Order: sequence, then C-alpha cells, then structure tokens
Amino acid sequence: MLKNWLAAVVMAVVISGCGKHHINDDLASDNASTLQVVNHHWGDVDIYVIRDGQRIRVGQVTASADENFVLSKSMTSGGGTLQLQAHAVGTSGAINSETISVRPGGMQLTWTIENNLTRATLAFY
Repeated sequence: MLKNWLAAVVMAVVISGCGKHHINDDLASDNASTLQVVNHHWGDVDIYVIRDGQRIRVGQVTASADENFVLSKSMTSGGGTLQLQAHAVGTSGAINSETISVRPGGMQLTWTIENNLTRATLAFY
C-alpha cells in the first residue's frame, strides 16, 4: 500500500515537472518599443536616445509635424534607464526628458515638444 502511494506521488511530481511553464506574456514578449514625437516647435528637431552614457540618434522630426520611430532592441533591452533628447536644428537649444525605467515587452512613448523646448511632455505606456 505504501509502495503504491509513493509511486503515485513520484509520478505526480514527474508529470507536473513536464508541464509547460507560463511566463507573464507581457514580460516575455518581444514587442518593439515605439516612440511618437509630436513637434510643435517652429523648427526641425533631431531626436536622440541616451542610454548608458551613449547618445544614439533616432531621427529627425520636421517643424509642426509628427513622426513615429521604432526603437531598436539594443536601446530598450536588459532593463536600466534611458533618456530622450531633442536638439533644435540650427540652434543651440536642446532639451532632455526625465529618465525612464526600461521594462521588457515593449513600451509606447509619446513625446510632445512645444515651441518653448522646456515645456516638452513625455507619456509612456
């Protein structure tokens, strides 16, 4: 009787170990992170991502226009933090966003740059 009970317990443990482990789909997904820049500034702006002290150019947004960018996985993988920077073309004006904690699974960032660069707002989801 004890032998049968022990065999049943061992079999249950083995079977449960063979089951598929579920990881939170939001955290395990390879979704790309996207950045939408809404430029209300009177001039063109160059957009950069600052990560681990390195400034990487993402692209340019023309005056009074919107632009969408897909951020490479190297910019958003592995946790840590990043910061956005907008530099007004042809001027010395630039603005840095607040520091953002990077999370796995992709983020959606919307950065609205106003005519006065210091009034930029950032939303992330």
